[in-house]
Amino acid sequence: MKHSAEKKELKAHIWERHPEDWYVEPHWCNRRLFEAEEFDGAIWDPACGLGRVLHAAECAGLPTTGSDIVERSAFCDKVIDFLECYTPRGRNIVSNPPFGRAEEFLRHALRLADGKVVFLLPLSWLTGAKRSRFLEATPLCRVHILAPRPSMPPGPVVEANIEPGGGTKDFAWFVWQRGFEGNPEVHFLRRDG
Repeated sequence: MKHSAEKKELKAHIWERHPEDWYVEPHWCNRRLFEAEEFDGAIWDPACGLGRVLHAAECAGLPTTGSDIVERSAFCDKVIDFLECYTPRGRNIVSNPPFGRAEEFLRHALRLADGKVVFLLPLSWLTGAKRSRFLEATPLCRVHILAPRPSMPPGPVVEANIEPGGGTKDFAWFVWQRGFEGNPEVHFLRRDG
C-alpha cells in the first residue's frame, strides 16, 4: 500500500523548472508528427536533448542531424548554442525548443530553414495578443494539437526512469513553411492515431 501511495505522489509531482528549459516529450508526440507531416530533405533538431525527435524522423526514413547546447545523447552531432549558429545543418528544423527562448529560436529558425520549421510549443502560443500578431506575420501553415495532453517532465526525471502522470498543459506542433501565405489549418494528433 505504501509503495502505491509513493508512486502516485511521484506521478502527481509538479517538477521544478529545469535551468536550461530541458523538457522531454513522450515518444508518441514525435511519431504522430512524422505520420501526419511530410518533409523534403534532412531534419535538424537544434535542441535535440535525448534525440526523440530525431529517432522518430529516422524511423520515418528521413536523414537527421542534431545539436544542443549540452551533449545529452548520441543524437547530438555538435555542441553549439543554436542562436549562435548561422549555417543550416538541415533543410527542415524540427524541435522541442527551450520554452523560455522559443520565440528567439523561432525567429532564428525561420531565417535558417529552407523548408519547414516545426516546433513543439504550448497551445497558449496562439492566444496572446502580442504573440498572435507576431504569428500572423509568419508563414504558419498548420497547428497539430496533441491529445491527450502530453506530460513533459524535465530531462533528469526521464533519465531517472520516473514515469510521469498525465499532462496539465496543452501542447501542439506548430508548422511553418517557407513561402506559405494564408490562414493556418488546425488538426488533432491523437496518441492512439
